[in-house]
Amino acid sequence: MNLFTSHAIQTLLSQLDGIKAIVLRGSQQTGVQVDLWSDTDILMILHPKIEINEDRFIHAHNPIGNILGSEIYRGLESILYRTAIEYESSIHLLDSSLCTYNEWTSIEALKDQSFTVVYGHIEIPTKAVMGIAKSDLSFSPYENEINKTWFKFTMAIKKFARKDNLIGMHLLLDLIREYLTLEMIERDIREKTNIHRLGHSEHLPASIKLSNIEETNQEGLLNYIANLAHAYDQKLLDNVSNYKSRRNKISEYIDESIRYLRGEH
Repeated sequence: MNLFTSHAIQTLLSQLDGIKAIVLRGSQQTGVQVDLWSDTDILMILHPKIEINEDRFIHAHNPIGNILGSEIYRGLESILYRTAIEYESSIHLLDSSLCTYNEWTSIEALKDQSFTVVYGHIEIPTKAVMGIAKSDLSFSPYENEINKTWFKFTMAIKKFARKDNLIGMHLLLDLIREYLTLEMIERDIREKTNIHRLGHSEHLPASIKLSNIEETNQEGLLNYIANLAHAYDQKLLDNVSNYKSRRNKISEYIDESIRYLRGEH
């Protein structure tokens, strides 16, 4: 265990009550694959019947060092606090999780992920009840997000057609991010991975490379959106069952917008 990891764990233990055990996950367990960007991934498990106090958990990290940035992910019986912390003139990435004992026995301990107990004692339940990950995604759970993305396509088209490139570019970058999310899901299914230490030097398809974006060319921007919509739509068709294609309608809207820009209406 390196100096920062030890410091972080001791600091959190001094600030929090009810911790039954702490486990260390990821590359910091052995140090074999640790590099400059390796994060410290720790999970703290509460004693049975003790509930999470989110405010106290978050504030417990302040004495570790100068927090430069952070994000929070909440579950029903767990919370993940990801931070970039300055400690002794270096920036350290800390993924700190807190969960109830029930969450540990029913979910966390059953994940296909190695860990090392670094504080306390914790029971390790059988993995016989683990589920099998499915690669086929049903449309229903994602319907709202998919609808929001297609609505954002129409808004981006409108903004660029009206030469509001500032808001249009903001929306376009969001749309690229949504496409990349599908790429990542597809990669996880293909590579059977859910931990991303190293990538595969992936790149965007030629039709939607970022170098194709011409900030002051309205027709070019709209054509870029058309190509992105086609690529996004195809990813959904390939990976989400019961999804119905929408790219033709978006293409028609873009064609109509370009005609208006040319004064052909």
